Amino acid sequence: MEWIRVFQRGRKEDELSPKERLGGEIMQLLVARETSLADALDVLTRVMLQALAAKYGNMDEFHRFYEQVSRFPVLAERDRAVGSIPKKYPGTSSWETTVLTRTVAMIQEPESIHRLATEVAEIITKRRPSLPDGLEALTGTMLTAIEATCGRERADEFDLLVGAFSRWAIFGGRVQ
Repeated sequence: MEWIRVFQRGRKEDELSPKERLGGEIMQLLVARETSLADALDVLTRVMLQALAAKYGNMDEFHRFYEQVSRFPVLAERDRAVGSIPKKYPGTSSWETTVLTRTVAMIQEPESIHRLATEVAEIITKRRPSLPDGLEALTGTMLTAIEATCGRERADEFDLLVGAFSRWAIFGGRVQ
């Protein structure tokens, strides 16, 4: 999932693949809504697992993955607002190092989480990606949200969690 972080850091819109544009559009929605990290992960995981369940039926592995994702942010990270990751300034070799520390004052209510999940699903439906591309856009957006709010090390930890689930989904014959 390293690709999502690279493209967010300085590639132009016309250089992006369709799945990268989809991930960017979803990220923009989360930023515009000032979504907390916990709510963003909840929404994106729900949408991802609904797509998998629609294709393969409900599986215990999906529920276990949802539980792992919901436990991932620690208390200090849960209410941080999702923002954009640092970008490289043109003509320099340094990265902007502003750390996002703003918190979201209100925790989203279940109804607003459902509405946000519906909006994310509508964005995906409009773009019509293949199932693997749609899943990659969602997981890439999750990684970007974590890096934006908690830093690269936490995003790398989450990448391991997603990687284990993806290996199961791909090598287990679930996603083709």
